[in-house]
Amino acid sequence: MGSCFAALCSSGLAAYSLLRRKGPLLLALGGLLAFSSSSRGDADPSPAPSSEVKASQQALLGAVDEITRKVVAIRGLPTKSTFARGVLTRQEITQRLKERIHNDFSPEEVKGEALVLKRMGLLPVDADYEKLLFDLLSEQVAGFYDPYRKTLYIADWLPVEMQRPALAHEIQHALQDQHFDLKKLAKPLKSEGDRQLAQSAVVEGDGTAVMMEFAARSMGTDSAQLPTVLARLGRQMMQLALSTTPSLQQAPLVLRESLMFPYAAGLEFVAAVRGDKPWSRVDAVFRDPPVSTEQVIHPEKYLSGEKPWRGTATVLSSLPLHKEQRRDVLGELMFKVWFQKAMSERDAEQAAAGWGGDLLVSMTQPGETLPLVAVISGWDTEKDADEAEQAAQKLVLNLTGKSGEKLPAPGKTPQFERQSGDRSFVVARRGQRLLLLCGAPTANTSAVVAEIFKTWTINPPGPATPQ
Repeated sequence: MGSCFAALCSSGLAAYSLLRRKGPLLLALGGLLAFSSSSRGDADPSPAPSSEVKASQQALLGAVDEITRKVVAIRGLPTKSTFARGVLTRQEITQRLKERIHNDFSPEEVKGEALVLKRMGLLPVDADYEKLLFDLLSEQVAGFYDPYRKTLYIADWLPVEMQRPALAHEIQHALQDQHFDLKKLAKPLKSEGDRQLAQSAVVEGDGTAVMMEFAARSMGTDSAQLPTVLARLGRQMMQLALSTTPSLQQAPLVLRESLMFPYAAGLEFVAAVRGDKPWSRVDAVFRDPPVSTEQVIHPEKYLSGEKPWRGTATVLSSLPLHKEQRRDVLGELMFKVWFQKAMSERDAEQAAAGWGGDLLVSMTQPGETLPLVAVISGWDTEKDADEAEQAAQKLVLNLTGKSGEKLPAPGKTPQFERQSGDRSFVVARRGQRLLLLCGAPTANTSAVVAEIFKTWTINPPGPATPQ
């Protein structure tokens, strides 16, 4: 889920960091792209005389060629052509964000995604999803590379010295585009949000790794061991971002995780896959990117070629009035986020770690505001399914206001069900397959569960192909 957000991340709309202090901690943690509190919310300064504005813009544009040469030396991707560049105001950058969403997603699609997240309890029922997206992104984003316009855009309200690391990151996106076609990677995968987020992690993880090495060299730091160091930084970066950005702290968890994942987890993934090998190892990842957040979170699964289970779904005769609204894949990351509604982050991470694959289908019927959401998933082992089942049961208790009830032993209850008003929330288990129903009509949940397990599938793929 979070396909709108994932599409923005995978487009290279990276926000930016300020490197205002010098030292190991900053080098380790300050590379987080979007989250310096001193950059995010400052009002634009009073208008400067036109001559000063022109000189400032020329300085920003003039820095691009010099930084590009350094990025090329670090990453080894030569420039194939000179890319366009321009300077934008904060308002213009915000407008570009809105254009990107509106070009890729219709208002109905954005609304439909919001309703699914609300039914799952991941957004407050009264939340304005589109406004949340724009407010959070426009506050964080500064300069960015737009693969659709083949143009690097630079913020006009910050001096060039504050923007150099961010420019290195965005210039790397321009080089990625020339070599690997970012527009292809940024194309919305509207029924595969998990895959979209995984692809964005390659784009942003590579950009972040390059930016941090650029910063290290700028400070005279020996970067020989930097790839190994980077592998340990993702979680620390996330913690730093949350501690320094109140608006990010206040955002719903699903938006925080969707925004942070491509940078923090992507950085760890790139560092793990590269190891002590040349940067060309990462080039190969662009040509064959990960297909799930599971592969990003567990790079060994990418390297071994472990693919996710695939699901199919048919129209349900047991729900004759319901019409399918959308399909998507949650993935390991979103299962972890979902489980966190009912348990600690560590426990949610453990419960989600055995994810094999899933398929989400949302359905609506006339007169209903929130859809019915059905998620069928497969888990790697029986033990993994046990952990996921118990996490899902705790989630159902949380969603129906019944947290604290004692749970049955794993695998002992064919159908665990609780009601909220006239709607039911259900967990059902068949071996390594798990079904969650959110907002089903209470009268016939048993028939719905039986039909889904009979007609829908979630199966492992064929033999893995190592990378």
